[in-house]
Amino acid sequence: MTNIPTQTQTNSLVQAVQQQVRRLESEKQALAQRVAEANVLYTLSALLTGRHSLDELLNGAAAMSVKVLNVKAASVRLLSEDGSHLVPKAVCNLTTRYLKKGPIPLNESELARRVLRGEVVYVRDLRTDPRTLYPDDVKVEGIVSMLSAPMIYNGRPIGTIRVYAGEERQFTESEQELLKAIGHMMAAAIEHARLEVAEKKQQKVDRQLKLAADVQRRMMPSKMPNMPPFDIAARYQASLELGGDFYDFIGLENNLGIVVADVVGKGVAASLLMASVRSSLRAFTQDIYDLDEVMARVNRAMVRDTLDNEFATLFYGVFNPQIPRLTYCNAGHEPPILLRNGEIIPLDIGGMIIGVDSLQEYEKSIIDLEPGDYLLMYTDGLTEAFNYANKQFGRERIEAALRECADENMNAETAIKHILWQLRNFTGLRSPIDDTTIVMIRVTDEAPLPVLAKEDEDLIG
Repeated sequence: MTNIPTQTQTNSLVQAVQQQVRRLESEKQALAQRVAEANVLYTLSALLTGRHSLDELLNGAAAMSVKVLNVKAASVRLLSEDGSHLVPKAVCNLTTRYLKKGPIPLNESELARRVLRGEVVYVRDLRTDPRTLYPDDVKVEGIVSMLSAPMIYNGRPIGTIRVYAGEERQFTESEQELLKAIGHMMAAAIEHARLEVAEKKQQKVDRQLKLAADVQRRMMPSKMPNMPPFDIAARYQASLELGGDFYDFIGLENNLGIVVADVVGKGVAASLLMASVRSSLRAFTQDIYDLDEVMARVNRAMVRDTLDNEFATLFYGVFNPQIPRLTYCNAGHEPPILLRNGEIIPLDIGGMIIGVDSLQEYEKSIIDLEPGDYLLMYTDGLTEAFNYANKQFGRERIEAALRECADENMNAETAIKHILWQLRNFTGLRSPIDDTTIVMIRVTDEAPLPVLAKEDEDLIG
């Protein structure tokens, strides 16, 4: 005999089936929502990792947030450089007036501070909430409920993303987590976009600096003068691509002018100032033969054309190969070292640095040179080079290296290599913090050439 279910049993079965259908439908909707969220995150990831400008990135992310969360509008705010304000940078479905409204001062917004600490903050009604900073704008835009999530990169807050509903709305936990995930993805993309912009700017600057460095190198002498009895060598080593050190050889009638100078600072400014000093010096030396007057005029020109914090040290010497003799003026520069028979003679007569006092007067000095003399001119990049123990190379080590050159009767080029080798042994692989310029003159017993024509190209590089 077949058992026929009672009405109660039938009703229970129907209810169980209905519950199972509702559960499956709920799971289907939840799964569909998760798939939609995954698709949004995938699409957003493609947007954020593409080659877009920062504005395109922010506007695209705001629009996508509106779509996935089914809200009325969205806005993106970035933290100001000083970290004191949140500045509107992008909106979706809000007026340009809203975008251009003032930034949010963090010291006046509890909501903003909470979000930047990593919280997801919900406001049921912006129109009536006392924490709303711009209630009139809220009414004009027709927005009511708000959900705000942080944009944090490597633990550092960089901004917030907000979505707005046009009516009172309770955002689910899943929606809050989704907006938080969007915020984190945006933070990484924003930082990468900023780094890319900074890298492009740096590459542009590097190209410009390289071009300027090429120009600067062309301003340095291309060859050493051939002027017996003087054996001459020189070397310039920059700490940056552009620096303030320079040396120059100036062809004068029957004489050779040699300049070693150090302009304050590094980079483009120092390089331009160096070019200005070089041009002034070359112009004045062609018509004026008194070194003290040449230095005074270069000083006045520099005071006239530069700022108060721009100055230079400069050593200018005129070498007469017929006697042989050196006439020099030292404007606050590292005193060149004249080594004669084991005795050190510093060349320190002149005056103060150029570019400070237009009334400064300068003094010249004359010294006869002898075969076997070594004369080393250099900038403070040599004396002030540091090793890893934070000790400076110093003048004593320079003098010791120069004595070794004389003991071995090295020519000028070999002597420079020896001093730079001693410097390298001292500093190791530590990068130099300043330019280094060295000009070496060894006085030989070779007979001088016939009287020179002014600026003879065969003799002056």
